[in-house]
Amino acid sequence: TRGASGLLMLKSRGINALVRFDFMDPPPAETLIRALGQLYALSALNDRGELTKMGRRMAEFPMDPMASKSLIISEKYKCTKQVLTVCAMLSVDGSVCYRPKGKEVHADNARNNFARGAIGDHITLMNVYDQWEETNYSSSWCMENYLQLRTLKKARDVREQIEALCERVEI
Repeated sequence: TRGASGLLMLKSRGINALVRFDFMDPPPAETLIRALGQLYALSALNDRGELTKMGRRMAEFPMDPMASKSLIISEKYKCTKQVLTVCAMLSVDGSVCYRPKGKEVHADNARNNFARGAIGDHITLMNVYDQWEETNYSSSWCMENYLQLRTLKKARDVREQIEALCERVEI
């Protein structure tokens, strides 16, 4: 998806002749084709490889095209807050949970509590963030639940940035 993000950015800047574009380090042809296919599947490009209205909106967000499309579509389903949270949590490097020696069972139980009722990892990550937010971003709550405070703080920063972008493009 990194290739698709780059292609979307190039397309949004009016660079359409990707085959002739002077890349410093040109990607393999199959990577370009796969990225173009992904952008087409996401309705960012039309069948002539031109940027669509959706593609222009997606290019407003410096993130994975699947995430930006999810964010744009979330407005229709009235779940933008939740999608913002999931996108932010997925964007941070590193694990949200930690598992210290001698406390593996406690850490696993804490992680399972967040997953309870969740349909998958995305909802689990949303549960972690939402519960952390409910504690007013408590660092002691993170310690009690074996969560990486630094990772959650990064996610909060990213979420705030994405939220500001959403307001700018009227989502």
